[in-house]
Amino acid sequence: MRKRYYAALAGLVVAAAGIGVPAAATAGEQQAESERQACQRSFDRAVWEDMDSYNKRDAARYRAIIHQDMVTIGRKGQTIIGYSANVDPVIDVQFKLPYEWSMPWTVTHTVVEDCKMGYAILDAYYKAPSQNIDRHYTISLTLVRQHGKWQVIKDTVTDVLP
Repeated sequence: MRKRYYAALAGLVVAAAGIGVPAAATAGEQQAESERQACQRSFDRAVWEDMDSYNKRDAARYRAIIHQDMVTIGRKGQTIIGYSANVDPVIDVQFKLPYEWSMPWTVTHTVVEDCKMGYAILDAYYKAPSQNIDRHYTISLTLVRQHGKWQVIKDTVTDVLP
């Protein structure tokens, strides 16, 4: 009788352990997926912040989203290194142009790694109707996350030829 009792008890323990382990793994996987989604949303929000602050010519917001070690590879291949070299011409020249312009954009692809860095590929147009300008670009934004904040550290602009 004791053998059956211990065998039954052992069976219950094994069954409970077998059910508990997958449930714990599922909870852990759910937590990891939830954190991954939250990270992706914060990354997407930072990309939006960069482009929206640029389009609205909001100097304070634009300054805040740019990393101190920013590098830009321009549409003509020029390399611009450093925060001031990247931000000052945008704010002092581009934001103060005497005509209306816009840069509508669509994110076509993103990759985020360990919630520390990521990149977004954008399909964008620089439009200034009064100047008869309508340029098509592919933009690659690379962002890093430091101290809980995403910032643009690299911007590559490429002309899309007709």
